[in-house]
Amino acid sequence: KGLKKMHGITLTSAPSDWEILQQTDKKATVTLKGSFQVHPAAIQVGVDYVTPIARVMREDDNMTVIPWTKADHFTCDDQFRGTFDITLTLPAGGPYRIDTSLETKSTIPDLTWLYRGDCVLHLGVGNLFIIAGQSNSAGYSRDFCADAPSMDVHLYRNRSRWDIASHPMNESTFAGSLANEEMGVPGVSPYLSFGKTYAKMTGMPVGLIQTSLGGSPMERWNPKDGDLYQNMIDKIHQTGGHYAGILWYQGCSDTNPEPAAQYFEHFRDYVEAVRAELGYQIPVFTMQLNRQINGINDECWGMVRDAQAKAAEKIPGVSILTTTNLSLCDGIHNTAQANVALGEKLAKQCAEVLNGAEEYQPPKLVTIERTDEAEQKAFQLEGSKIWLKLTFEHVKNCFLVYSAVGKDSGFTLTDQDGEVEILHIRGNRENKNHLYLELSREVADEALLSFAWQADPVKQPPVDEVTFMPILSFYQKKIILK
Repeated sequence: KGLKKMHGITLTSAPSDWEILQQTDKKATVTLKGSFQVHPAAIQVGVDYVTPIARVMREDDNMTVIPWTKADHFTCDDQFRGTFDITLTLPAGGPYRIDTSLETKSTIPDLTWLYRGDCVLHLGVGNLFIIAGQSNSAGYSRDFCADAPSMDVHLYRNRSRWDIASHPMNESTFAGSLANEEMGVPGVSPYLSFGKTYAKMTGMPVGLIQTSLGGSPMERWNPKDGDLYQNMIDKIHQTGGHYAGILWYQGCSDTNPEPAAQYFEHFRDYVEAVRAELGYQIPVFTMQLNRQINGINDECWGMVRDAQAKAAEKIPGVSILTTTNLSLCDGIHNTAQANVALGEKLAKQCAEVLNGAEEYQPPKLVTIERTDEAEQKAFQLEGSKIWLKLTFEHVKNCFLVYSAVGKDSGFTLTDQDGEVEILHIRGNRENKNHLYLELSREVADEALLSFAWQADPVKQPPVDEVTFMPILSFYQKKIILK
């Protein structure tokens, strides 16, 4: 207010500095609108005509990406003032600079000026992701690690401004009264590492829209009246409405009996509502819960993890990663190093799902069978000779089993006579997608098997030797042995 109106081009509608535009077929369109006026000194000399123009430059070497291009439409009065609009199609990549100028032809022969114009800086064309969930999504790592900012990863902060992405993601400076204003001080999140890795894998920058909040239960993500859900929808509409995916990590606040029993339904309602709002089947990438040291309600933790696995199986377009081998910096939050590793894993899974890259999924239990004497002999299964064979999918090579002792396996088995003690766990390279459990007694034909289900489950679960992902947790899986 009160500033002198500048000559040349003034933009009234344009992308923001640092913004990432969602690519489609490796390109995106931008529309610039603005006003212009010729410098008074030029009018005194004499003006023949004016034309608003724009170009796109690559910021890392100042090379031209789109040369000077005339406005699609513009109006001009007798004082050489007017308005214009222009639409440009940018290739995937960046960071770009958009320059504008007012090309002015003087009445003096061979005299043409390019008057100044507003610029858009650090613009990228790549992939947008919404960050949603609670503290391990917002990033609460208390320790440190090397995870520097990159020009390839930009962040739409709580202040409703685009910026270069850096930790902490969920700081609320200048945010005003927001639904997701953190009470504490957030730390390192998984998603800067994710963005850098995914940008490297795809050759395109990444834009992150932060909406997660520490301690938030599913109730606050309820599509009907959840304040965090509405805040997320507001951010969606502020940043364009089309995204590559949602990055969801939540559930610790729902490990009480009632919300745990309803977790699958509530999460499904959330996914369906977001997709209805956006008008397309946006992919959703989820995490199974890690752990809470000295946590309570073991059964509820098992129920939530099981619901998360069920969501990836039953809801189209939902993927899942396991986290139970990640280290903690306190009783419940991942370390900075663990979050960096998790971000890299998530990028690999996104590259598979969104770009057709190599499969990157956690091992998942498929079948459970009794072993016969021939198989026990072939794989040197000794001891009591009461063994179960577990068959998994998504195993790259074989399992790393850190301890052969049954109590360290992470598996629990019960039948009609109570708990069945697991004596040993075995894996081998010859039969890579199998694990064998040695039992203390015969098991009834119908039984319940669980894995890594407690609040604080096995510290060193069996992992795929290539991906180092633990087995997908499950709770009281009904098995029928024949």
